[in-house]
Amino acid sequence: MKHLQLIVLITIGAASTVLAQSEKKVAPSQTSAARQLIELERQLSDALVKQDAAVLDRLWSNDLVFTFPNGKVSSKAERLASQKPSDQPSQSTNLNDQVKVYFYGNTAVVTVLSTWRGKAGAQEYSDQYQATHVWVKQLGRWQLVAAHVSQVKK
Repeated sequence: MKHLQLIVLITIGAASTVLAQSEKKVAPSQTSAARQLIELERQLSDALVKQDAAVLDRLWSNDLVFTFPNGKVSSKAERLASQKPSDQPSQSTNLNDQVKVYFYGNTAVVTVLSTWRGKAGAQEYSDQYQATHVWVKQLGRWQLVAAHVSQVKK
């Protein structure tokens, strides 16, 4: 009887290991979509540094809801109106340190840890931000529909 119980326990353990491993597998289409979203996040970061309203207009849904670190909420139109590229090259950079993508059908939640470095006047800065972005695939392309950003406290 003890021998039979041991066999059952080993079988259950092996089966649960196989099931756990199969749940971690990602469909090839999701892998491709994840790479695409990571690239879109890079484009978004570059456009924010350059204040490139044309790229932001393409990436952001008309229904974008953006929440700033202070809790203020703004729309796509308000965000685009605040993009004022200057004639001088930007003195800031943005590096996406860590990007994670989670899929829910035609919706993806992307978390981005990024570091912004630059100079504001004579003052240099280096700040980390954690963002949660919600992308929806509409009419064959991904668009950002919601974003929330928080500054990482040092």
